Amino acid sequence: MKLIQWLFLFVCLGMGQSGYAQVRDSTRTNSTQAADSVQTQIIMQPDTIKPKEPPKPVPPRWTYSIGVDGMLSSGNVNRRLLTIRLGLAHENPNSIWGFNSSPRFQYGTNNEVLQEREVFFDFNNTWFHSQHDVYGLLFGIYEQSNLRQIHDRFNAGVGLGWKIIGGRRVPSTRVQLSITNALLSERTDFISANDVRAVRNSTRLKARFELVKDKLTVQHTTFFQPALNISNLRWNSISQLVFKAGKHLSLTATLDNSYESYNVEGVKNTQINSTLGLSYTGSK
Repeated sequence: MKLIQWLFLFVCLGMGQSGYAQVRDSTRTNSTQAADSVQTQIIMQPDTIKPKEPPKPVPPRWTYSIGVDGMLSSGNVNRRLLTIRLGLAHENPNSIWGFNSSPRFQYGTNNEVLQEREVFFDFNNTWFHSQHDVYGLLFGIYEQSNLRQIHDRFNAGVGLGWKIIGGRRVPSTRVQLSITNALLSERTDFISANDVRAVRNSTRLKARFELVKDKLTVQHTTFFQPALNISNLRWNSISQLVFKAGKHLSLTATLDNSYESYNVEGVKNTQINSTLGLSYTGSK
């Protein structure tokens, strides 16, 4: 009888150890799986987080420039010509209004006798220029010219412009081309001739070609302005080769060309000037 009791006791002890071992193994397995799951999440988590893109720089709202160029010759003809060119432009992507102006002053002598003293101011206002490739414009121009015997000239006009190449769709292109067409009113007071009152159709073609990126640029502007109420034609153009010598400083070669079908007696219809100079450009 005691033998049977001892056998029963051993069987019970063996079963208890077996169950305890099974419980320990199951708990151990679950802990290992949980640790592997946490480790997997830690490894996978950095891949799901995308790095933040750096904020885009805010474009300048005002840009300005000042340029001085001219020519000098001596000998049989002592020629002096100095031109000061200024530039100011305002473009705000959040505003429908824009502004640009490019006044200039020119002074020239020939054999110490004053030949050229010219003043030019323009005030150009644009509407929706930053938002659309087709935009509106409203402008005014004032001129004086000792060489062309113009005491005062006033122009005011309104029209439309179109950015053909280099507009909002492809703003970073190295070729930019735009055209504007406007109706303007002109009043010219000549020093010694009949004054001119004209209504003109004014077409402006503006082009910019970046020959070497951020280094060498050709820019050109042409105005073609026939009168609608009288027989009178005016056109002028300016071409510049700009070599960027530094962050703000550039070397410039400029060619000015103008034509007027009606002038004071003794004044030629065509005027051409070529100059070399420096320009400084900045923004804010």
